[in-house]
Amino acid sequence: MSDTTPGEYLRTIAILAAATAFALPFRDHVNTIDVAMLYLLAVVVVATFYRRGPAILASVLAILAFDFVFVPPYYTFGVHDTDYLFTFGVMFVVALLMSGLTTRIREQAREAAERERRTAALYELDQAMTAAATRAEVTAIAERHIGSAGGGDARIVLVDDAGADWPGDGIFEHLAVRITAAWVHDSGEPGGPGTRHCTEAEALICPLRTGVRRLGVVVLAPEPEDRIPSAEEVETVAELARHTADLLDRVSLHERHERARAEVEAERLRSSLLSSLSHDLRTPLGAIEGAASSLREETAVLPADVRHELAGTILEESRRMNRLVSNLLDMVRVESGSLTVQKSWQPLEEVLGVVLIRLDEALREHPVALHLPPELPLVPIDEILVEQVFVNLLENAARYTPPGTPLEVRAKETDDSVLVEVSDHGPGLPPGQEEMVFHKFFQGDGTRAAGGAGLGLTICRGIVTAHGGRIWAAPRDGGGAAFRFTLPLGGPPPGPVPTAAES
Repeated sequence: MSDTTPGEYLRTIAILAAATAFALPFRDHVNTIDVAMLYLLAVVVVATFYRRGPAILASVLAILAFDFVFVPPYYTFGVHDTDYLFTFGVMFVVALLMSGLTTRIREQAREAAERERRTAALYELDQAMTAAATRAEVTAIAERHIGSAGGGDARIVLVDDAGADWPGDGIFEHLAVRITAAWVHDSGEPGGPGTRHCTEAEALICPLRTGVRRLGVVVLAPEPEDRIPSAEEVETVAELARHTADLLDRVSLHERHERARAEVEAERLRSSLLSSLSHDLRTPLGAIEGAASSLREETAVLPADVRHELAGTILEESRRMNRLVSNLLDMVRVESGSLTVQKSWQPLEEVLGVVLIRLDEALREHPVALHLPPELPLVPIDEILVEQVFVNLLENAARYTPPGTPLEVRAKETDDSVLVEVSDHGPGLPPGQEEMVFHKFFQGDGTRAAGGAGLGLTICRGIVTAHGGRIWAAPRDGGGAAFRFTLPLGGPPPGPVPTAAES
């Protein structure tokens, strides 16, 4: 709280003079007790609007004016009736008590208003921080709110405990600011104008601390430059700085946790990748090597059907290796964010026709039923990527269902997308694994025996997400598993289909 100004004392004298001038014409017509009440009212008015010093002055002036003007003999401080001395004493004590109580109530009201303002500033800071996820975002939001609450330009400088490397630009061009910042960082107390320390600095500086951890400082350059922050502003800035330090510490802890989690995930991914490569590549390589060795060394004695079977083994295992390597490369593209989608308006039936040709050998024991309504619209897709989605889903369905069981592909238009479903009549998914099957290298029951690497569905999710849709798994009505995904219909409308003469 700043010191009492001379103007407050002058206005106090004016209020007492006004009370005297008002009561003087009625001096012969009113009791002296009524006049004393008027002076007490003047004291209360002064105590209500000014500080303790003017209130005490008003109490003293009220007694003197009452004695000088309204107690006989008039215009002297002499008192002939000693009963008035007791009146003066009581009046002075009552005036002091009333001024003290009024001043205390006013100060408590001011403190309550300041606490409310500080609480509102903390609440607004908390609300703004809900979307902050990084230290840079927390810092930018805190600078804006602290500057608004403190009436200036705020800047947060983060340093470590080992030593502060203060910047040399902006407000830090002043040597006094750098010295004050170092002292505040070491001592943990505010410094600068409006505080008891380093008042020669050009900015208010508050520490960023959480317990024993020193994170840096908050520097508030007042606006205008020569303005001295009030005690309330200093406390508000210090409180916001403490809260910001807690938020920064929480974000730092979260970032460290995320880095640790990412390292664990990377290690798990490396282990899974090595396990997959050691099994899923070694198996086809061994089969190819054995078949090739037999063909090379025993060509003369092998029957034609055996040689044909060995050649078929080499071809099938080579295709299996090619699918695995392609899945690994696609997984890298999905994980690195380099998966680019080049959309064009395509009919789904043409995409499925290409897929069924590609999977003719893999689906030879699984009849595929297509349920595509004739009114199904064109879909904006990258046909190569969506083909891969259908390939992975149909291969999975054929791999994990008994021979002879049918597969079904359905599609229908919804409000703003096309919903596609690939379902089978197999054993279905175990309860609780509907989401887990989309995790990298997830190995469910029978996956190893079926030769899966656990990448196909992850790649499907990456491709569908890149198209702006979503994919999920659910039990099929009547038994089996159903994989559904959406393809949004947003984008510019397709052009007219060219006629035979135009083409």
